[in-house]
This record gives sequence, structure tokens and C-alpha cells, in this order.
Amino acid sequence: MKRNNLQKRGNRIRFGLVCATVFAVLVTALLAGQLPASPGPTAQTLPKPWTAVGSTGVVDEASLNTFAFGTTDIGFKSSASGTVVVARYNVTNTFDNNANPNKPGWTTLEMGSSAPLNTIVEAKLFQVKACGQDPVLLCTARNRSSDNPCAKCTISGTIDFTSKLYYVEVTMNRSSPNNPSPRMFTLRLF
Repeated sequence: MKRNNLQKRGNRIRFGLVCATVFAVLVTALLAGQLPASPGPTAQTLPKPWTAVGSTGVVDEASLNTFAFGTTDIGFKSSASGTVVVARYNVTNTFDNNANPNKPGWTTLEMGSSAPLNTIVEAKLFQVKACGQDPVLLCTARNRSSDNPCAKCTISGTIDFTSKLYYVEVTMNRSSPNNPSPRMFTLRLF
């Protein structure tokens, strides 16, 4: 009986040593980066978005004396007497992993902004044929008097960089220079 108890105790010790050894090997492998990576998604289900912050736009010449950039936003200068600021953002191809990388699969334009009472911020997505000059409006995201700080619109048609180019035009309007300044923070196509 005593021998049986010793044998059971020895088995427990061996089992404990084996567990400790396996644990030590796993921790060492983890620290050394030798564990196999966890499997990622098998296929990308969402298109790669295009993004821009407000301070990266090209300001229209008529707004040069009126606009002000912040770290990530665009709006009116504090001393500006104007009532309109316009900026444009070139949309570039993200080369999504679709069968045709020139068709990224975007369906939505989103604009993050602040539009105090009596102000409007609009982001309009335009398409232009290669070597052409006539823009075609695809959708408008609008924030009017803070009714939609994360405004979205659905794009009409398919984005196709094969023979077309795209840009977003942002317009900020206030009815009077005495009104608070609207600001545009972010743009995203997804």
C-alpha cells in the first residue's frame, strides 16, 4: 500500500514537471515569436477606405483670405468677414483587392464636421472623365445647423479609376460673419 502511494505521488510529480516544461516551452516560443500566427480573415470583406482630414485640402482662391487650418480641420479665420470657404480634396485609388483594382467598391461618402446654428457644411463627391473637364456630382453629405455631424451619402454609380478621376469639394457657409464658424474635420469613402 505504501508503495502504491509512493507511485501515485511520483506520477503526480512527473505530471507536474511535464506541465511546467510544456508551459516553459510555450512561454519561450511566444517571447521568441515562434508560435504560429493566429489565422486572419480568409478574405477582405470591406473595401479599403480613402480618408482625408480637413487640413489637407486645397483651398479655393476665393477663400484664401477667409479660411484657417487647424491641426486636422478647416474653417473660418477668427477675423474673417467672408461667409463661404471652399476646399477640394483629390481622391486617390487605394488599389483594393477586387478582381479589378481600379474599382474599389466604395458606396458611401462620410464627412465629420461641426455646423453651429445658421451654418451649413457640405461635402460633394465629383467624377471627371480622363482628359475632360466637366464634373458629375455623385453625392452630397450635408450638416446643417448641427443636424448631422457625421453626415453620409450614398454614391450614385460605381467608382472606376480606369477612365475617371474623383475629388471631394467641401463648402462651409454661414449666413453672417457674426455667426459661429463651421468646421470640417474628416472625409472618408468606404
